[in-house]
Amino acid sequence: MARSRCRPRAVPSGSFRRAEGAMDHPVILSRPWPEDAGRITRALADWDTVRWLTTLPWPYRLEDARDFIAVAGLDEYAIRMDDALVGMVQAGRVFGIWIAPDCQGRGIGQRAAVLALSRLFATGAASVQAHCLLGNHRSRHLLDRMGFVETGRLTLQSRPQGGPVEAHALELTRAGFAARHAFSVTTPRLRIDTLRPQDGPDLDRLLADPRIARMIPATAPDLGADQGDGLGLPLRLAVRRDGRMIGAVGVTADRPPMLRFLLDPDHAGQGLGQEMVAAVLAELAARHDLPEIAAECFLDDLAARHLLKNQGFRRFEDMTLPAARAEGRSAAALYRWRRGLLA
Repeated sequence: MARSRCRPRAVPSGSFRRAEGAMDHPVILSRPWPEDAGRITRALADWDTVRWLTTLPWPYRLEDARDFIAVAGLDEYAIRMDDALVGMVQAGRVFGIWIAPDCQGRGIGQRAAVLALSRLFATGAASVQAHCLLGNHRSRHLLDRMGFVETGRLTLQSRPQGGPVEAHALELTRAGFAARHAFSVTTPRLRIDTLRPQDGPDLDRLLADPRIARMIPATAPDLGADQGDGLGLPLRLAVRRDGRMIGAVGVTADRPPMLRFLLDPDHAGQGLGQEMVAAVLAELAARHDLPEIAAECFLDDLAARHLLKNQGFRRFEDMTLPAARAEGRSAAALYRWRRGLLA
């Protein structure tokens, strides 16, 4: 059987690891493309893959792949590594996933599941169902890792097996998924995850620092408000180094979302600001497929301007803004990052 080209290129220096289900080489979700038909057909020529998928015909033909791509729903994603399709995942009314045989056992399914389910729960969904045939231990392990809980047994009709098969019925709630897979990312030096109530004193300490306070526009989102469950926007994130909170990142639910970040000045000059913002932007793009993000900063905040430029933001509009803890208004600019701008 032809290989599905899932071996990735080398990782650039300075890359980061995402938290649960992390991989050195990014897993990307996209629409299935017409040119994917051959790769899908080759992957689904494997009986040990298809026999667990109750709705697929057997043998699976090129025409079947073309028909599927033509009608694939918005909740059905191609799983890619370096543009090569390595599987498919669905996360809508039900959850389902398959990975090409020669790409299994590498954590690709787990990472793809986290991304697809993050997009589902970001829409406000309360729960999702899944079915797992008895004996499909690999899929059951993945569902357990996501937080699915068995609710019973049922009988399904299997097209490839040509008759009834027994399956586990499972359900994943938003709370169950958030407990395991809320937004988090780990870089070589930092851990970035949702703000907790006990982070309040550390956040107050940072916001009270005059070196930080004078650079915060009064229009900036409140990092201490509406912390949420870490699945959708807005996001309120703590940046930790060696277990200590040294910064924060916030992303609003506006269109486009507004990014705000701050770093303890005592940790400046080490590239930590670039590291934390790059990691958050990459995870936002992976989980939520955001087309655009905005940010505001004062023109005399040279460090923030340099950081935004390095992360692909472009100066979009000049303005004056009031500082959060100062009188009067100062020169500022609106920056925007757009997906694919630097591609």
